Amino acid sequence: MKQYFMGIDIGTYESRGMLIGEDFRVTAEHTVAHGMSHPRQGWFEHDADKVWWGDFCGISRHLIEAGGIAPEQISCIGASTLGTDCLPVDEQCRPLRPAILYGIDSRADKEIQWLTRHYGRDVRRLFGHPICSGDTATKILWIKNNEPEVYRRTYKFLTGSSFITAKLTGRYVIDQFLAKGSFRPLYRADGTVNEEECGLYCRPDQIAA
Repeated sequence: MKQYFMGIDIGTYESRGMLIGEDFRVTAEHTVAHGMSHPRQGWFEHDADKVWWGDFCGISRHLIEAGGIAPEQISCIGASTLGTDCLPVDEQCRPLRPAILYGIDSRADKEIQWLTRHYGRDVRRLFGHPICSGDTATKILWIKNNEPEVYRRTYKFLTGSSFITAKLTGRYVIDQFLAKGSFRPLYRADGTVNEEECGLYCRPDQIAA
């Protein structure tokens, strides 16, 4: 039975998927548009269930139908989703609020300023750069400071790719590059959780391993 590879990318305003055969020829492709919420100035959000998971499932179905194949012929799935987001979920991986998007969302400005003063000269050592809106740790701290009930109920703080992976496999994992790039200082240079630094933001078990 011929095998196929499926790749799906969830973007800011649209999602795209592609089905590729063993011969590396494109068998089917599909693109869908979606919206982005802008509830307040500087706030940008996605409905993770509707946009991230909904697009992923819809595109998957379309590619299988358009390609005229059976689901069991898919031997590998690759998923790419928006990077430095923050999505709190409960123990059933259900979103507790809309996902806070990457660096375009600036709601955590106060947290950024406070952290910059708090760490002082250690900012570059811990974050690798001046703290900015692209740092997911600042978004977690914002939820802690502004939405205590959401924070209390959070089982994991995820990004888009971690959310899709968890929905597909039940496992809470994170790409090491993303962990070290956007979740600093919650992860060490080797990609392991930095328990010592987590305390200010969340419990070590609340982030993907």
